[in-house]
Amino acid sequence: MKSTKPVIEPPGYKPEEAGSWSSNGSGTGLRAEKVNILVVDDRPDKLLALEACLTSLGENIVRAQSGNEALKRLLQEEFAVILLDVSMPGMDGFETASLIRQRPKTQHVPIIFVTSISDSDKQVFKGYSLGAVDYILSPIVPDVLRTKVSVFVDLYKKAEQIRQQGEQLRQFQEAQHKRELAAVENQLEAETKRNRFFTLALDLLAIADFDGRFLQLNPVWERTLGFSEDELKARTGLDFVHPEDRSAMVEQLDHLRKGSCATYFEGRYRCKDGSYRWLGWTAAPFVSERLIYIFARDITTRKQHEAAIEGLNNQLEHRVQQLTEANGELEAFNYTISHDLRSPLRSMQGFAQALVEDCGDQLDETGKGYTRRIMTSSQYMDTLLQDLLKYSRLSRAEMDRSDVDLEALLHEVTESLNREIHEKNAAIEAGRPLLRVFANVATLKQVLANLISNALKFTDATRTPQVRIYTEQRDGLVRIWIEDNGIGIAAEHQEKIFGLFERLHNVATYPGTGVGLAIVRKGMERMGGRVGLISKPGHGSRFWLDLPIPSRTPESPAAESRAASAVASI
Repeated sequence: MKSTKPVIEPPGYKPEEAGSWSSNGSGTGLRAEKVNILVVDDRPDKLLALEACLTSLGENIVRAQSGNEALKRLLQEEFAVILLDVSMPGMDGFETASLIRQRPKTQHVPIIFVTSISDSDKQVFKGYSLGAVDYILSPIVPDVLRTKVSVFVDLYKKAEQIRQQGEQLRQFQEAQHKRELAAVENQLEAETKRNRFFTLALDLLAIADFDGRFLQLNPVWERTLGFSEDELKARTGLDFVHPEDRSAMVEQLDHLRKGSCATYFEGRYRCKDGSYRWLGWTAAPFVSERLIYIFARDITTRKQHEAAIEGLNNQLEHRVQQLTEANGELEAFNYTISHDLRSPLRSMQGFAQALVEDCGDQLDETGKGYTRRIMTSSQYMDTLLQDLLKYSRLSRAEMDRSDVDLEALLHEVTESLNREIHEKNAAIEAGRPLLRVFANVATLKQVLANLISNALKFTDATRTPQVRIYTEQRDGLVRIWIEDNGIGIAAEHQEKIFGLFERLHNVATYPGTGVGLAIVRKGMERMGGRVGLISKPGHGSRFWLDLPIPSRTPESPAAESRAASAVASI
């Protein structure tokens, strides 16, 4: 809260008794400090990207590469907001968020899940049940990320400012209370009338009896509420209290009558113009003389700021709900369109086939060519829609993971691609033993099938396709390598190819829909893994898949050693 009024220090006031204040030139008495933003992700490149997006906010960006490291950071420092990756090895984002919420000091820290996983409603609701305020899906839009994070940074700063002001107010009022009690303890009536502080103080000071009727007030009451001293004394203090706060005030008055120690409470009080202002009271009873000493301050501005913050929180919750609903509708729309469009396409294919078979002798070469184009185009569109359906199902399906025998799974994949392998006269080799992984069987099968199929497809016509698959253990994960001797991919295109409908070659040269590698990335992210590649044009490609190790798999150096693995043809 900013104030343009000069600060008048009462006689005998000592700053060291009222709390530490510093100046920032704004009149608030508080120094603006940088706040901490915690960014949690197991990938250093994603941490660097998030930090680059948030640097312009001018705050302290704190990194953590695991859930355990994030929890340690939270024990050492306070944070305005946490950007938390959902898919991390060991302790994932949901488990980390659950532990954060169990600690009283961090249970209200805003958490934004950052993930490339467009999860099911069940998983989204799980995130919100753990206190998440938002989901940000990759690819991240820097301006959107900065805007969302800056909202929580501003809320944190405002809340911290209010907390500091409240604490300093409490300390100041406590110091005032102690001084005033000492000054009026022996000669209450005479000292109060002569006390210049009572007359000149910026706070509202008063003496009331045990019935709640004012006996003495300083001039600030009239300036704050508009009532004259006589009008205030003519009625009990309860007559000026807002109806909704009256029962709480009666309860506080009962405590004071019983001789309870000084207490602080807040309430709304009617002004002469009919409006209400918030006053924060510190009251202390003098039981032997049946008097109550009152020290109050106008806290209306603070309450308005708190209401504004609450309004912003409500707006944010509403926007999060709208975004969640929009994402669900978009996924449903994609699935419905892809599914429903296949029916007219099949009709188109059937009629074109019937036209060739039944009326072929009535068509000239031009007509037959047009018919072939219709069949080819409809077949391509049907393949594209099937890929879209696979992608949509992958985004919506439950992802149950288990211990997977990679050798058995790879055998199934090569059997399903047997026709393509024989047509290309391709050689498929595996470096055994293949380590077991923790994954979803159907999804991993689709991922491997897409990568091997691409390796067979994107090969120079003068070469015989050669594909090699092997595994290694690194950093607590199993890395699956799929190497080929294909045409390779330039460095500037290696990130682009994982996007939906991204193609580097025309359909006539290398057929396909541009969805296969998008399915690979989506599948790996849904299983809590990662995908990447190393490639140079003309020198083939080396795709890698990182997946967790099954918990029951023994960590034997001999089993992990690639040097001991034998290369055998599938």
